[in-house]
Amino acid sequence: MSSPITFMCRRARLIRGETQAVFAIHMRVDQASVSRWETERGEPDAAHLAEIRRIITTAEPCHSLDYVRTAPTIKYICAIDDFHDMHAASKGLLEALGVDREELINELDRDETTQSVIDTIVGDPRWLRGEIAFFEANFKAPTYYGENLWLRTIGAPLAEARAVLWEGVLQDEPLEFSVKLTPFDKKDDDA
Repeated sequence: MSSPITFMCRRARLIRGETQAVFAIHMRVDQASVSRWETERGEPDAAHLAEIRRIITTAEPCHSLDYVRTAPTIKYICAIDDFHDMHAASKGLLEALGVDREELINELDRDETTQSVIDTIVGDPRWLRGEIAFFEANFKAPTYYGENLWLRTIGAPLAEARAVLWEGVLQDEPLEFSVKLTPFDKKDDDA
């Protein structure tokens, strides 16, 4: 996704664990508006954008570790300053790898590429100051995922929880290695 606003809209909805229809009710708009926000065909007004920003920068009771644990996709929640301090890993992630939570943490510790991505994110002073809306990282997947696979990942801080929600998809087409942090004030045309 090229637009920080597009990502922030999707992130707010996913943090709440809601469909577009349910999120639309929460935001007091129709589902088509949420769809337009998430596909760069429209943007929320200032009041809706403020609510979206509030959701993605606070840990709300509606965001549950159980939601992450039962997700069929690759996602996990970890400490904001130590990505190896994992609070929850999705069922999809653990099943895809055929490992338990402890084995996954051990694998993360051993993989140099993953560690390089983590060091880049945590090493940026804006990250710990809460100035980053989200990060994107594309990198060669650790071999425990399988041979010749790449990870396309996105993540966002849950600032008040001092945690990060990190999601990814595996793909077999090579990607260019990249780690990009996008601050809240980043303009769409700079993304």
